Amino acid sequence: MTKRRMARELAVQFLYEADGKIESIDFRINNFFINFASESLIYNGFISSAGELYTKKESLEIFDFFKDIAVGTLNNLDKIDVLIQKVSKNWSIDRMSRIDRNILRQSMFEILFHSEIPKNVTINEAIEIAKKFGNNESPFFINGILDAAVQHITL
Repeated sequence: MTKRRMARELAVQFLYEADGKIESIDFRINNFFINFASESLIYNGFISSAGELYTKKESLEIFDFFKDIAVGTLNNLDKIDVLIQKVSKNWSIDRMSRIDRNILRQSMFEILFHSEIPKNVTINEAIEIAKKFGNNESPFFINGILDAAVQHITL
């Protein structure tokens, strides 16, 4: 697993937990990273103990990208949700599964605000995360919405 994939997965998990609530964001981000992300980083071999969480280069790079995605998504939630709503035919944001909604939000943040990341990379990463955390239909749903959003943006 790449550092960016790890950061994306953690961001989706954080966004799932927050699900649009942005109060005490810095506290919640740090608390999540210390109490939850450390276990994932150890499990995936990025660090060998929680003591390396803020000292090892790989962990710090993951934290920086994770925080950028999580905070950026929450700070731009209205704009992101409006775009998702425009391209998702017959699906309101509230009707989407919580995991799909937050994968879409995180990915839309990348598409809108990280132009240095190729859009197809963001979409492929979202599909892989949907395969891991969503249901059987999630990858197809995520792909369809993100593809429509990219088409909408480039018009």
